[in-house]
Amino acid sequence: MSEFPVAVSGSSWHTVTVGGRRLRLRVKRDAALGGRPYLWPSVGEYPLYDDFLYHVMLEDEPRNKIFRDAIAAQAPDASVLEVGCGPDLLWSLHAAECGARTVRAIESIPESAARAAELARKKPRYHIEVLPGEATTVDVPERAEVCVAELVGSIGGAEGIAAVLDDVRERHLTPGAAVIPAVVGTRAAAVCAEELLEGDFAVDVDFADYVAEVLTSAGGPFDLRMCLGNVDRSALRSTDCLVEDLRLDEGLAHFPSARLEITAPGPVDGLLLWLAMRCTPDGPLLDSLDTVTNWLPVYVPFDVPAPIAAAPGDVLELDCAARPAADGLHPEYTFTGALVRAGGSRVPLSAHSPYAGGPFRASALHRALFAEES
Repeated sequence: MSEFPVAVSGSSWHTVTVGGRRLRLRVKRDAALGGRPYLWPSVGEYPLYDDFLYHVMLEDEPRNKIFRDAIAAQAPDASVLEVGCGPDLLWSLHAAECGARTVRAIESIPESAARAAELARKKPRYHIEVLPGEATTVDVPERAEVCVAELVGSIGGAEGIAAVLDDVRERHLTPGAAVIPAVVGTRAAAVCAEELLEGDFAVDVDFADYVAEVLTSAGGPFDLRMCLGNVDRSALRSTDCLVEDLRLDEGLAHFPSARLEITAPGPVDGLLLWLAMRCTPDGPLLDSLDTVTNWLPVYVPFDVPAPIAAAPGDVLELDCAARPAADGLHPEYTFTGALVRAGGSRVPLSAHSPYAGGPFRASALHRALFAEES
């Protein structure tokens, strides 16, 4: 539930109710107008998909092309299982059109599963079977030789794809089955969100209900993940590196330590994390910082009261870890280490990106975004 202000001029407050608590969320109109960087809640981890979000994915041609090409190469004469088909059966229909022997699709959101089943009935020549429920609990009558699972987040593994596919591989796939996507990674670099947003930490008023829905789905207020739209490599204050490496075709997960060399003088206040994905092991790379796609980079603030001055010669050294949230599926990410000055002194730093729970308004970003009504 939310209450829009009568008028918004610049930043204003918007009241949302989450679990009986009334919160004030800072909002503005036309936050992305003119190509300016803007904040958007990371929603893919939660069962919030609506027609707008599905439409955004359907119109994402860079994403669609690499999935289509991988399915066209793997699906002919194979049994195919799609995990998370949504209402449009996009990849299941494509697999059938490419000559798959059998096609089954799993969808956990009841309304989306019902719409997918109705669509399958309207296309009887494809013989697509829709199975409503969670992939980790539903029973599939036949093991598949190809699995398509677009459970990919703005932080690559944030939607729990690694844990889901571990179970799917054990219960639903043949030995050596092809998995699409095959490789999901996340890259990181240092940024200063305060400068990028010109100190105006506010969400577009049209996005405010999504913020409330994320907090409600997660069980209450917490420091939710926020994406940064309309940013590219010019926003980076450091080199970048891989911090999450999921080899889904092999069932392997690795979280390399980060060494980020400061390349531009100026303050830093957090990390920018973005998706780097291949649908086949040697296929083309989709890098969400270099490509306009629905996977927006995620800003993870450092646990500091204000941005930290940095200069070329300084290095960020961070250990990266991902641990399952309380639901056992969705990872929560932690980065701990220091900014090492060129002269050798160290500024301890940490950053945390939770799925649900934990502190609320602990970071400068979230203190600026939220206030709790008395």
